[in-house]
Amino acid sequence: GSRVRLAIPGEYESLTFACWVRIDSLDRQYNGLYLADSYQPGECHWQLQKDGRVLFSFLHSPKVNFKSLSPVVWDISKSGQWLHLAVTLDLEKQKVVHYANGEMIFDHPIGAKYRIDTTRFGSGELGNWGFPNTPDNEWFAIRNLNGRIDEFAIFADALDPAEILEMYTIGNPQ
Repeated sequence: GSRVRLAIPGEYESLTFACWVRIDSLDRQYNGLYLADSYQPGECHWQLQKDGRVLFSFLHSPKVNFKSLSPVVWDISKSGQWLHLAVTLDLEKQKVVHYANGEMIFDHPIGAKYRIDTTRFGSGELGNWGFPNTPDNEWFAIRNLNGRIDEFAIFADALDPAEILEMYTIGNPQ
């Protein structure tokens, strides 16, 4: 149930989330890395799904949600191992790119239907979600991450692959 609360004002043309994560288990459908409190248009969620894929999403407009799912990055054999994850939202190029351990694993065009020109963070949480829209649906509302997060970084720019690789290389303890 641990979490870190934060509030980042302003609107941005792009973003990058990056962190080291050590997952003990993914026993919920959604396991939070970063979740915006109220999930208003332009706000993002970054989480791990129960099946080991990374889900990055943003609300385009009320009830219109863009979702980008990476390939599987975690399974039970990796329990307790540190993994570096990153995702970029590049609104100039209109694409989302997922990374695992410094390597690009999925490049997802946004498409005209979901086009946005700015994103924002607002108030949110790392590792949990305190303000679900449907608190009566436990499977949907409870999103605490069972594991640890270290060196969580947020950038108001879409870092390029070389910068993501450098971040991984510098932080890799092996």
